[in-house]
Amino acid sequence: MATRFTHNARIDSHIETIYNSLTEEAFWHDRLTAVGTPKDTLDNFEVTGDSITVTVTQHIPDEDIPDIARKVLPGQLVIVRTNVISGFDGERFVGKATADAAGGLGRILGDSTASSKDGAAVEDVSGNVKVSVPLLGGKLEKLVVDHLQKLLTSEYEQLNRWTAER
Repeated sequence: MATRFTHNARIDSHIETIYNSLTEEAFWHDRLTAVGTPKDTLDNFEVTGDSITVTVTQHIPDEDIPDIARKVLPGQLVIVRTNVISGFDGERFVGKATADAAGGLGRILGDSTASSKDGAAVEDVSGNVKVSVPLLGGKLEKLVVDHLQKLLTSEYEQLNRWTAER
């Protein structure tokens, strides 16, 4: 059974500025620099029609991994994340995200909607975390959700900084 999560953020820029930022490869490199580690990579960046597809590989530092999780990891925790953003109509856009832990240990699936509100934007994210480790899966899922909440907060802080400069 998976563990559900939600996250809400306000971005203090017009929705068009936000969407246009997401269409810039430089934005994603900046995000990895601001929020990731030096080992993280932008593996795919593609803008086609009304769709943006971004795949990154993230290396989670050992100090960010709780002891209970370290015991079941076969080595460095590497996550491959893919985001697909689409449907921008001037007032809103949607996103779908997947994140897979190397070795099939876990998967995160998420959906988001960003909407214009009072000259800014709000984004609502929801999804679920599934960790495939017998007996420890539920505990590890809760740890992943806690880490994910912190990561999303950091990513929205970076998005706010980036769009404020535009």
